[in-house]
Amino acid sequence: YETDSYVQTFAAQVLACTPVQGGFSVVLDRTAFFPEGGGQPYDTGVLGEANVLEVHEKNGVITHLCDKPFEVGKSVSGKIDWARRFDHMQQHSGEHICSGLICERFHCDNVGFHMGADVVTIDFNADISWDELMEIEQLANLYIYEDHPIDIQFYRGAELDKVEYRSKKPLEGDVRIVSFPGADCCACCGTHVLRSGQVGLVKFLSVQKFREGVRIELLCGKRALEYLSKTWEQAKAIGQRL
Repeated sequence: YETDSYVQTFAAQVLACTPVQGGFSVVLDRTAFFPEGGGQPYDTGVLGEANVLEVHEKNGVITHLCDKPFEVGKSVSGKIDWARRFDHMQQHSGEHICSGLICERFHCDNVGFHMGADVVTIDFNADISWDELMEIEQLANLYIYEDHPIDIQFYRGAELDKVEYRSKKPLEGDVRIVSFPGADCCACCGTHVLRSGQVGLVKFLSVQKFREGVRIELLCGKRALEYLSKTWEQAKAIGQRL
């Protein structure tokens, strides 16, 4: 998932299988399942005949919570839930575009990010008004329409020192930098689209005072389309009843 977010199926070997609460913890020699991290939820899907319920990483080891056990040493095939994965890719890439534009304009930091099942929330240590946010929304959608290519590279040491990127904490070793040329450059472990056009659109829902700055609610891609479609249907129904 780090090198190709579009891999949906793969083959792997089972290295370990341990009974745990809720199922079996399975470790593979390779995986396309994204483990929860960086504000992005885990992938789900199937592994052999088992359902993959959760995926987590701890101390560099990725564990898959499955509802059936596996024989250690056995070869298995995996398939991720692509609809869930692509939704997360649209949300995460859209968030990067918006965050990059906001940080550039207001000289602030993204201090919080959470991708919920319904909406994405982003926290900034700056005072941003709704009108200013609407200007960012226009710029973000224009960037999406221009269909820019997204670049993802690993850097370390002197090479990393030459890169200007956003990060919430100091980083060492191999650092994965996700670049949206002209919009954002950020250290990130998540899955992303290949080109900005695949985000589809972004729609801000709210901006509220939060701690020393603001919390913004955002929808991207299919989520934004479905929300705007439902809003239009609602407005049409209200108009007819009035």
